[in-house]
Amino acid sequence: MNVLKLALPLLIILFLVSCATSQSSPLESDHLKGYNAAEEYAKKDAMKHICFKYPKLGYVNSKTKEYTKLLQNQGRSETFIKGFYFGYDNYYREFLDLYCGS
Repeated sequence: MNVLKLALPLLIILFLVSCATSQSSPLESDHLKGYNAAEEYAKKDAMKHICFKYPKLGYVNSKTKEYTKLLQNQGRSETFIKGFYFGYDNYYREFLDLYCGS
C-alpha cells in the first residue's frame, strides 16, 4: 500500500513535467508562423515562374529580400522573418518541382 501512495504522486509529477516541457516557446511559434505564411507566396511565385529557366535560385533570393522589406514594414519580428525565409525557400523549390519538374 505504501508503494501505491508513493507511485501515484510520482506519476502525477512526471505527467506535469512532460506537459510543461512539450510546449513550444513564443520564438519557436513565431518562426513556425513565418514558415507557414511563406507557402502562399512561394506557390504564387512558382506558378508564375518560366519553367525553361528552371531552376533559377537567384530568383528566390531576390523575392525573399522583397518580402523581407514588406514583412519589416508590417512590424513582423526577426524570428517570423527568418521562418518566412526558410519556408519560402523550401516551398518555392517544392512547387517548382511540382510545376516545372519532369
